[in-house]
Amino acid sequence: MSLKIVKDMETQILDKATEMFMAQGFKTVTMDDIANDLSISKKTIYQHFASKPDLIEKCLAHINSIFLKQLEESLSKNEEAIPEMFRAYTDINKIFVIDCSSSFYQLSKYYPKIAQKQKAFHQKKYVKLIEKNLKKGIKEGVYRSDLDVEFVARFYIASYTTIEDLDFFPKNMYTHLEVHAMHSEYHFRSIATEKGLKKYYELLHKRQ
Repeated sequence: MSLKIVKDMETQILDKATEMFMAQGFKTVTMDDIANDLSISKKTIYQHFASKPDLIEKCLAHINSIFLKQLEESLSKNEEAIPEMFRAYTDINKIFVIDCSSSFYQLSKYYPKIAQKQKAFHQKKYVKLIEKNLKKGIKEGVYRSDLDVEFVARFYIASYTTIEDLDFFPKNMYTHLEVHAMHSEYHFRSIATEKGLKKYYELLHKRQ
């Protein structure tokens, strides 16, 4: 079997597993489910991935790569701070068009060590990007000058993760879109000056 065919099969498994894990949950989806959906044997999956946790980690690395690339792209268009962050929210929500809250809830509950690695990745990669946006907004006068930039950036990333926790935000109380919209508004209202809030609500009105 050629390396290309091996790689193609590995990519197919990774793509399908990612899709199923995100839609149904990391615990709910079994290796048998993935094999059946791809019309391959479970043995074929284990030829490419040592275990289900190994597959989950590689799927998360795949998701992180897409997410980080989109965020970096959204924050590199030389826009003003609030339109830049507003675009980031919009673009990321386009990637995750499905409700992933159940998936990440299962990840934390059943695969805590992998979930902890996710947190470490978020701290390392995302905090600096948010800090950059905050510093830009302060210079523009749309964010408050007295902000603790590092704290706000860390709180933003931590809270973005927490809104996926179904213990705090159960589906019978909040839809996926509602909780993300409220998180966005909370973020801007807590850091923006009067000038910044005016700009934020103008953008919100245009999107609606």
